[in-house]
Amino acid sequence: MRFELEIDYPVEEMEASRLRMQARLRFEIVDRAPVNYCVVPRYFAPIFNLPYLDFFSDVETQYSWLLKFAKFQIENIPSDYCTSPVISVHPYFDNIVPPSAHGAEIGWTPDSPPRAIPVLDTLEKMEGYRPPAPDAGLRGKVIEWWLAMNELASQTKVSFNGEPGRVEVAPLGSNYLSPHMIAVDLVGTDFYWWILEYPEACHRFLRAIAESEIEAEELVRKIDPRPRCELYGLAEDSAQILSPHLFSEFCIPYTGMMFERFGAGLKFGRGIHMCGDSAHLLPSLKNELRMTHFDIFGYLVPPKVAAKELGGSILLWGNLNPMLMRDGSPDQVRQAAQECLEALAPCGGFMLGDGANICPGTPLESFQAVMEAARAYGKGKDL
Repeated sequence: MRFELEIDYPVEEMEASRLRMQARLRFEIVDRAPVNYCVVPRYFAPIFNLPYLDFFSDVETQYSWLLKFAKFQIENIPSDYCTSPVISVHPYFDNIVPPSAHGAEIGWTPDSPPRAIPVLDTLEKMEGYRPPAPDAGLRGKVIEWWLAMNELASQTKVSFNGEPGRVEVAPLGSNYLSPHMIAVDLVGTDFYWWILEYPEACHRFLRAIAESEIEAEELVRKIDPRPRCELYGLAEDSAQILSPHLFSEFCIPYTGMMFERFGAGLKFGRGIHMCGDSAHLLPSLKNELRMTHFDIFGYLVPPKVAAKELGGSILLWGNLNPMLMRDGSPDQVRQAAQECLEALAPCGGFMLGDGANICPGTPLESFQAVMEAARAYGKGKDL
């Protein structure tokens, strides 16, 4: 075999996590609320002294690092991440794939995530925008690397405590950013006042992006026709500073187009991730967008507010302060986790985690403190 990986993690823990995750989808709890995090390659790079830019050098290099990161996560970060003897991998380029496909320039630096650089700096350029081919930019590279990773996975031997496992390449996707988020990546912050001054032009632009993203998702599903899971979600980070009125006008119609196309047949097919303070948008997300799950939502949303507005009908995942997890004491992290659990766990459908994105440098003691809070809360409640 070209790659071999031995992971120290018991099957019994996997099964317990699987049951917790299944119960969450029924808004039930087995023994405690599940715990999981948005912990991505930029967290692991400094642990392994890996210059982050090197992670993107070629597909085999990235694949090899993804295996090492998964092993570290499973063995060292207590959570419900591992639910079967399977390591899931996929080509990873942070959040730059959709803007790259639509023509944004990409800024690469040695030790920080790549960034989309806006290119439509005048209204005339935005008006002249034409949708790209569905495999344009980095999206074409993702498809190429996804095919290559499938071949590499067939040459990989994985075992969990001596028992056979496997590597699975996750379903190919179009990288799931909302049309509004892509528009801000392409235009920059001017887009926020353009929607006020030139609303019709911005509506045309957003519709063109949404239609192009639908075409791209249809392409990747032809390449990889496997059934998708019961969850379909989009990131809507750039919208959290909008008023409810502007969110309803400039986000809901176009995110809704994508949900209607790809999420309509799924039980939890209208998922949103939103960093920042989105508390003022929660009624719109629930009642207008008909959101079904709110994933790793921003820590600035008070847990009691999320519980009041969304609890009991929407799957919730969040929302510990990532900077507190990085810089706070274990006692402070444990207390914050306890407050999240007290507000949100009684609603059902809750998974405790960050809100959002684990910071590089977050100590393992913080993850342990979160798990201790989850276990203590579970034991102390009549479940």
